[in-house]
Amino acid sequence: MSKPNIETPCIPNRRDARAPAILPNRRATGPAKFLCTFLTLAGAVFSAADAREPEATGFVMQNHAPFPALIGVPGRWPDTSDDTFDLTWNASSHSMTAGNDAFRIVADGETHSLTARVQFDLWRRLRIGLQMPWIQHSGGFMDDAIDAWHDLFSLPEGIRPQVDQDQLNYVLQRDGANLFRLNESVSGVGDLRLGIAVELGSFQRFARPETVAGYFLRAPWRVVLNVKLPTGDPDRVTGSGNRDFSVGLGWRSPDALAARLRWWIDFGAVLPGDVDIPGLETEAQALYYDSALTWRIVPRLDAILQVAGNSSLYASDASILGDSALQLAVGGLWHVSPRFGLRFGIFEDLLSETAPDFGVELSLLVRRP
Repeated sequence: MSKPNIETPCIPNRRDARAPAILPNRRATGPAKFLCTFLTLAGAVFSAADAREPEATGFVMQNHAPFPALIGVPGRWPDTSDDTFDLTWNASSHSMTAGNDAFRIVADGETHSLTARVQFDLWRRLRIGLQMPWIQHSGGFMDDAIDAWHDLFSLPEGIRPQVDQDQLNYVLQRDGANLFRLNESVSGVGDLRLGIAVELGSFQRFARPETVAGYFLRAPWRVVLNVKLPTGDPDRVTGSGNRDFSVGLGWRSPDALAARLRWWIDFGAVLPGDVDIPGLETEAQALYYDSALTWRIVPRLDAILQVAGNSSLYASDASILGDSALQLAVGGLWHVSPRFGLRFGIFEDLLSETAPDFGVELSLLVRRP
């Protein structure tokens, strides 16, 4: 049964006469052509190599809330695993509002993304990666299940009790007038991301064997450069309309045969470009971090625990835009065969109204034969 519609200035349920016309639900080119292009690219870089079981790897965590997702905060990509290609489906649900009488934001809906990633070595210590998402914003279907999840664990409901289930409503308001509004399903290609990772090695020469300090001195470092290119559409909330740059450092557990525990730490800075949506003003820079721990439970199954976050992305008093974000991911990686793996997990927002309430993700991982 639908919940009663509550009419409030910040949660409009009927078309506002002052609002700009809603975008027509134009037919997209479709994801099939998009997937064919990346599958062809992935096939082109596969080369002969010794077959080995895929290494442990964490999630490529990103904030899929509609407006924070427009900024190029990098996930851990290109990473240090032996995966050459992955295809990831993510479904994230958001239902939040924030702001004051001068400026308000509503983000109530569901985002589905299908992301293709390919990475390969150019030289021994240089790896390049490409990432392209297909993004859909809609009312979705997960609200009923998420309400039950929140009830079971007594989690905060936010504005969910006040709005209809499975509706799409993205609104930016200033002084009661709509600057931007989207309430019809849209989809399209997102922003293309390019990354370069350079392995720096470790401080092993200074390490004393069998000591804690020696263990960490053997942990290798890398530097990662990322650029996000404006291939998405700001009107559809699939892209920012401008380039973003980031630079970061990565640190991981030392290579060891038969190691059951693995860890990664990544951190860096993002230089966001403008976002071509009225009412959104980006910060000059933002910091990000990502930390993952994996445990090989049995030879073919790894458990994954990961946290990722960033400082404020927008110059705004509204928590959805202007507060720091922190997410938790819990899941696993099943090594189906030496060439294929399946990674799966659930995502939760640890800081209220800064990331999706709930998300699920499934990835197909492919490595060189």
